[in-house]
Amino acid sequence: MISTKRNKKFKENFDVLINMALQTPKMSERYTHLAYRLIKSKKVKIKGEEKFLICKSCNRLLIPGKNCQVRLKEGFLTYKCLNCGNVRKVKYDKRI
Repeated sequence: MISTKRNKKFKENFDVLINMALQTPKMSERYTHLAYRLIKSKKVKIKGEEKFLICKSCNRLLIPGKNCQVRLKEGFLTYKCLNCGNVRKVKYDKRI
């Protein structure tokens, strides 16, 4: 089991890599690939919003309007990657 101190360090490294990917578009693919591998190899828990920053199939950073479509359909929030066509659905409550 990974200790919580090391877990925090990996989480901080993930945040740094994602911020670097947002700032430098040329290297964003490499930074997101490294961040995804870091999270998967160490089994670190990330927040719900951060899960949808990276496409699971092509490991690219998803930025709505640039390389990602976000749609509301029948109680689902759908994220479609424009690079590979992968679709992720999140159920939401219509009453909120």
